[in-house]
Amino acid sequence: MRPVLFRCGMATGLIAAALSVGYAVFYQTALGVDFSRVAPAAAIVSANIGAAMVMMIVCWLLERWKGEVPRSFNGWLVLFSVGSAAIPFVVSLPLDIPAPELFPGLTAPMHLLPALIWLALQPWWTIKK
Repeated sequence: MRPVLFRCGMATGLIAAALSVGYAVFYQTALGVDFSRVAPAAAIVSANIGAAMVMMIVCWLLERWKGEVPRSFNGWLVLFSVGSAAIPFVVSLPLDIPAPELFPGLTAPMHLLPALIWLALQPWWTIKK
């Protein structure tokens, strides 16, 4: 694996994790809710880093198999990210969680951040010169 691709994946995961945790703190403070039982900071961080690692591995595999990453990768990444953002709308929360209707507003944007950060960083870090 090219080291620059690994660094891009790690940077994507860490930046997306920091933004997601910051957003979670802001959202929960602004609305006076606490979803830390169902979406703890450790889970948010690990989900963002895991998503970035999956993107990095898929990108690396495509490079190995096809010699380059197809342009369609970005389109599929966006479609998958938007599709995964629908998951919080169908998740059933425990009955004792107050204001469950606010949960999708917390987590749906977090599903978009890893792909958004990847699409911003990847051209700068992985272009072969």
